[in-house]
Amino acid sequence: MKNPFEKENHKGLIAAAIIGGLAAAAVAYLYLTDDGDERFADLKHKVKDLAKDIASGIISDKTGIAKKTVKSAAGHVVK
Repeated sequence: MKNPFEKENHKGLIAAAIIGGLAAAAVAYLYLTDDGDERFADLKHKVKDLAKDIASGIISDKTGIAKKTVKSAAGHVVK
C-alpha cells in the first residue's frame, strides 16, 4: 500500500508552468507592442525562409532537381 505521507515530486509540473508562462509573455509582447509587431514580422519572414529551405532540400533529395531551382519555384508559390 502506498504511503499517504510520502511527498510527491512536482518539479516537472512547476517547470512546465514556468516555461508556459514565459512563452505566453513572449507571445503577448509580440502581439501587443509596436516593437513586437516588427519583430513578429521579421520572425515570420525567417520561419518562411527556413521552411522553404527545408522543403526544397527534401524535394531536391527525392527528385534530383537542383535545390536552387526548387527553392526558386517555392518562392513563386509561397508569397
